[in-house]
Amino acid sequence: VTITLNSSGLPVPDHDPVEVKKDSQKIRWCADFQFTITIVGYSDVNYGSSSGCTFSAKTGFFNAAVGTHYKYSITANGKTNDPGIDVKP
Repeated sequence: VTITLNSSGLPVPDHDPVEVKKDSQKIRWCADFQFTITIVGYSDVNYGSSSGCTFSAKTGFFNAAVGTHYKYSITANGKTNDPGIDVKP
């Protein structure tokens, strides 16, 4: 998921909600600036840099029930956006 800053400086993901397959996919966010990801009810998020990303965050697998919707926050540039994650079969 690529994060950019909109014209008012709010961090915006290119997918909202992010869809992730239960027990078989991880999510990677990528940006050219520092950011944090906070997922309500989920804590397996690691930060670093990766191929093609100056700054990145990556989750582990999601083992919640299919149909679970997570709210998460992207904070960057002193602003926070609250998109979502949907767990799919």
